[in-house]
Amino acid sequence: MRQILWVLMLVMMTLALLNIEQYHCCLEEERTGLLEIKAWINHPDGSSLPDWVENTDTDCCKWNGVQCDSTTNRVTKLNLFNEREDRRIGDLYLNASLFLPFKELKSLGLGSSGLVGCSENQGFEVLASELKKLEKLDLSGNTFNDSILSSLQGLSSLKILNLRSTKLTTISTGKVVNHTSNGIL
Repeated sequence: MRQILWVLMLVMMTLALLNIEQYHCCLEEERTGLLEIKAWINHPDGSSLPDWVENTDTDCCKWNGVQCDSTTNRVTKLNLFNEREDRRIGDLYLNASLFLPFKELKSLGLGSSGLVGCSENQGFEVLASELKKLEKLDLSGNTFNDSILSSLQGLSSLKILNLRSTKLTTISTGKVVNHTSNGIL
C-alpha cells in the first residue's frame, strides 16, 4: 500500500512540475507572432533566426534576440539587428502589425534589417495605440526615406529613436539633417 502511495505522490509531483514549467515560457500568442516575424524577415534559404523553430524549444523567451519579463513571461525586448544582412535578396517592407501581439514590448531593434519602407497602411502608426510601453526603437542602418517619419509620430512613449545611417534628409520640423542621419533623434 505504501508503494502505491509513493508512486502516486511521484506521479502527482511530476505533473505539478510539468504544469509549473508550462508557465515559465512565453505566451502562445507571442510565440506564434515571433514565428510570423521569422517568416517575414527570413532569407529565402531560411537561414535567419535559426533557433526560432516551431517544433523545438517552445519557450520563446530563450530564443536569440528575445527577452521576456520574468514575472509575466511577456516579450519585452526584440532585437532583430542585422538578421537580414544580405541586401541582394530583395527589399523588405515593414509590416508593423506583426508586432501587435507584444503588448509589453519596451525595446524593438530593427537596425540593419534591409528595411526600405512600410507596407501600405502597415507603418508604425499601427503600433501607436497598442504598444504603449515601447520606449526604444532602433531603425539604424536601413534605407527607408523621409516617408517613414509620419508613421512614427504616434509613438508617444518612445524615449530613444535610433535613425543613424538611414537615408533620411529631413525631420518633422522641416530641418535638414545630415544625409546619413548620424545621430539619435
